Amino acid sequence: MSNTKKYFLLLGVVTLFFIGCGETSNPDKQLALEEPIVEELDSAKYLKEGGEIAQATFKVLSENLQKAMAEGGVENALKFCNVNAMPLTDSLSKHYNVEIKRTSHKVRNPKNAPTVQEQVNIDAYLANKMTKPTLQENPNHSVSFYAPITMKGLCVVCHGQVGTTLAEKDYQIIQSLYPQDKAIGFNVDELRGMWSITFNK
Repeated sequence: MSNTKKYFLLLGVVTLFFIGCGETSNPDKQLALEEPIVEELDSAKYLKEGGEIAQATFKVLSENLQKAMAEGGVENALKFCNVNAMPLTDSLSKHYNVEIKRTSHKVRNPKNAPTVQEQVNIDAYLANKMTKPTLQENPNHSVSFYAPITMKGLCVVCHGQVGTTLAEKDYQIIQSLYPQDKAIGFNVDELRGMWSITFNK
């Protein structure tokens, strides 16, 4: 092999070596190559499952609430909710492997206060910019399902207008159980709050 050919062969090997080293030593570029490709959001699947979980949770809570009310009136129902609503919701969250939350612009329990994103969606529902369930993919790639909660006829006895649909004596019980309560003054069919269900990845 001639000296000229040996020179170009050596030059090619050295060039490839440095190109390879350059790619490996660039952490940003390597990270970009190693990042997993995010799968497209299966909207129909999450909307269906989110709706079913919300309905199932509402059924469990409302059936227990009606039973408590039948046994001891509104006072008993309020005390039942104060002790059992959160544990029941947590139990259903574990059952479905999701995080179930009922939040609102006017919460009864401060633990249910909305996050920044939840408040954005609540505001959209209040302004009628959104009326149906919606989805959001979060930065950690989990998926959140949001759906409006409207006031039902039975609910006004605990969340209605004080002195009319919500009795004064019952409101006093609410204040003793929930000193920071804001969840009153609602009318039937008004927006009461929002389901926030996050599917764990």
